[in-house]
Amino acid sequence: MRPVEVGLAGAGPWAANFHAPVLAQGPETRLAGVWARRAAAGEELAARFGVPFYADYAELVERSEAVAFALPPDVQAGLATAAARAGRALLLDKPIALDLAAAEELAAAVAAAGVVTQLVMTNRYRPAVRAFLDRARGMRVLGARACVVNGEFVAGPFLDSPWRMRLGVLYNNAPHTLDLIDAALGPITGLDAAGDRDGFLALTCRHEGGAVSQLSLCGHVPGLGKRTVFELYGPDGELTLDFAAVPPDSAPTRAALRAEFAAAVRSGRPHSIDVRRGLHLQRLIARAEAAVQQAAQETAQQAAQEAVIR
Repeated sequence: MRPVEVGLAGAGPWAANFHAPVLAQGPETRLAGVWARRAAAGEELAARFGVPFYADYAELVERSEAVAFALPPDVQAGLATAAARAGRALLLDKPIALDLAAAEELAAAVAAAGVVTQLVMTNRYRPAVRAFLDRARGMRVLGARACVVNGEFVAGPFLDSPWRMRLGVLYNNAPHTLDLIDAALGPITGLDAAGDRDGFLALTCRHEGGAVSQLSLCGHVPGLGKRTVFELYGPDGELTLDFAAVPPDSAPTRAALRAEFAAAVRSGRPHSIDVRRGLHLQRLIARAEAAVQQAAQETAQQAAQEAVIR
């Protein structure tokens, strides 16, 4: 199979440490070039991998069969929409946008152009996670819980990421968590939220088929490390996925992502984790956002009423 020529939009740490090495390693893909908003960073990354740097994003799109994105979601949404309209396949990061309208516009552009898309949801390409999901789909699940607690927003790489610091775990961690629990238990049909995306956020999900899941998300617990655990319960017992025992980034993970993207592009068949999946997750995030805001308003109203009574 001829390698897919993939241009890379972005030159930050995620682009330099993940996207560029994965795409350049091949043999299914070839890094065709780099474009970045910060020209110096883009030139440095392009030189590191011996590929052209394009100062003009449109030229990167023109010289590539597909475009991979390692950019803030709001920047990705507009540039990916333009690339789709130019007929290019897309390798998208999560979330696919920062608001539902932009996500819907991107999905509509992809559908109109008929281009292949795939999400870089790294968890979904890890062998241990795929084994967990295979077992979960064969299990009758009554309920589940997930815990994603760490100190990433207190002392970590996200301190240099303005959109993550502004929007917190709801936009950074919730897409992964919602995706896995939705894949394991079935589509989420209802969602309630409590807490604070800048503190401790709790999501309760109702799934097609009747199962219920509860998700706890917090990025403000320093010294804990990364605690990510999924637990499923049913008549047959329990099934647990503890990420402490899962390699965070492995050669099989990267190889699977690269090979599946290239196969989708060459065959023209949509990947199972494509822009439609991204839009589904974006809608869930929007519902959680609305629920959090409503809960905050109700709390404020209750506090005001109690103050009047006192």
